[in-house]
Amino acid sequence: MKKVLIIASGGGHTGHSIALAEHMIDLGIEVDFIIPEKDDWTRNSVKNYGKIVSETPKFLDPSESLYLGILRAPIAIIKSLIKVKKGYKIAIASGSNHSISAGIALWLKGSDIIVFESTERFLEPSRTIKTLGRISKLIAFQWEEQLKFNKKGKVVGPFLGKLKYEIKDEGYILVSAGSYGYKKLFDSLSKTNLENVVLQTGKVDPTPYIKAHPEWKVFQFDPDLEKYIANARIVITHFGRTAVESSLKYKKPTILSPNIEWKWMQNEIRLKESEIMAKKLNAYYLPPDDVNEESLINAVEKVRHLVPNSYNDGALELAKIVYSML
Repeated sequence: MKKVLIIASGGGHTGHSIALAEHMIDLGIEVDFIIPEKDDWTRNSVKNYGKIVSETPKFLDPSESLYLGILRAPIAIIKSLIKVKKGYKIAIASGSNHSISAGIALWLKGSDIIVFESTERFLEPSRTIKTLGRISKLIAFQWEEQLKFNKKGKVVGPFLGKLKYEIKDEGYILVSAGSYGYKKLFDSLSKTNLENVVLQTGKVDPTPYIKAHPEWKVFQFDPDLEKYIANARIVITHFGRTAVESSLKYKKPTILSPNIEWKWMQNEIRLKESEIMAKKLNAYYLPPDDVNEESLINAVEKVRHLVPNSYNDGALELAKIVYSML
């Protein structure tokens, strides 16, 4: 059987990796995974799609400064060289810094590297593309705007993945800001009189919201968040994978609110890219300065009238390309 290795690097990058793995499995390709160390969410998310063969260091979180990443990178590469195994013709890296060390290690051990860019990039490439793009056989881009990042790139479309659930409307508002959470957004939401809310807090402590709103469904993590997306009336989320899934995959009216509590979002380029994504999805854009009780209620009313855009599934397109390369 044909086999590939995917570096599923956490959060939305893991979501993209699963979308790709689903289609490759349908094509008869066996999938193994490398995941970040101590990432239980990714471990639980990918285990039904293939074997986890290694866990490697993630040397920079979104809330940390680049300086720390530079200090940790050499050790991460050395550890990855020790942990990753050779023997894979193709290794596929997602657009996270975690993929860099594992990708370099796999390349040094003889694998051809394919790297795909993050959905959130429009104006400048990720560090992963800057680094692994130099040694890759192929760079898969999700938007036409990303072509300027590297001449080796090919646009395949946004990664959607297979529809896991029937699309329904059970009347609730789903709020999720990824695995790290967005405290300012959650605090503002808690001040509203919205009643039918499902809230995933990620690493933000859910206790205050549970106490303030016992009528809400509040939890930190669920590896199958997709079931909540499929049944929601409206989705409020950050600048990431969930916005793409809710809007393009499940056709839900979506409010996109970029999380400036992340270090990497605290600059004009990232904020501009979040605006561009909102336009791509035809989502309602809620800028950081407008995150408050009144603006959230207003956004919920206005987003009901927005119809999400449509695109072909880039994960399926890349899976077909990978199959032809094996």
